[in-house]
Amino acid sequence: MFKEKIVNLLKTKSEIKRFGLSNEAIDRIASAREKTVTEESQVEAAVTDAETMRLISEELMKVRDDEIRQRTETQNAFNTYKEQHPEDNQQQQQQQQQQQQQQGGVTLEQIQALLDQKLNPLSEKINGIESSRAAEAALNTAKTNFFGGDYAKKYTNEANDAWERAVEMNEATGSKMTAEQLAEKATGYFNRAVSRLGVDTSKPFEAEDQIDTKKGVTDWKDEAARQRARTGKPEPAK
Repeated sequence: MFKEKIVNLLKTKSEIKRFGLSNEAIDRIASAREKTVTEESQVEAAVTDAETMRLISEELMKVRDDEIRQRTETQNAFNTYKEQHPEDNQQQQQQQQQQQQQQGGVTLEQIQALLDQKLNPLSEKINGIESSRAAEAALNTAKTNFFGGDYAKKYTNEANDAWERAVEMNEATGSKMTAEQLAEKATGYFNRAVSRLGVDTSKPFEAEDQIDTKKGVTDWKDEAARQRARTGKPEPAK
């Protein structure tokens, strides 16, 4: 339904154009994405989301594999020629090899150099996509783990601030942190922030409405102290 729109965006968006995809590759990607895009409002985001990046990576890998196959076949043909022409006269052998290598005035070394010029950028693009996908996965995993903690759920302001600081630190260092490192960094910021409220996250979490089973009433003592620390209000006179 939205394939034409997806194709147009794949051809015009600068972040996609830089991959140099063929029209055939773009058509295959658009056909795959069309199956999951159900509303027009989703088209724009779908063109650059993780799934599209995965499909682009696969297309680039196909091109790279074809280039490698072509180079291998050329090298094998050259090796076969050398085995079939073991002339002792070195000068004559060099002349014959040069004739065999030439293809329309282009030598084997020149062909391999041209293939390398194609392969290296492809490998860089593929590696860039894979790195981006790995960084996104690490970010999502770390965020889920960090905000899934009971303390983070309770002290949301401190948790949000800690997470933002951790993400900024990760981006400043090239987004190379693993999910564990990112969550650990956010947790460190968070623990320091809530410690100023009198909260010790090394202790087991206790819900606000936890019941003191011995007295049969809700124990608000610790929470009241934390609220006073948060607002700066003095402890009431006894």
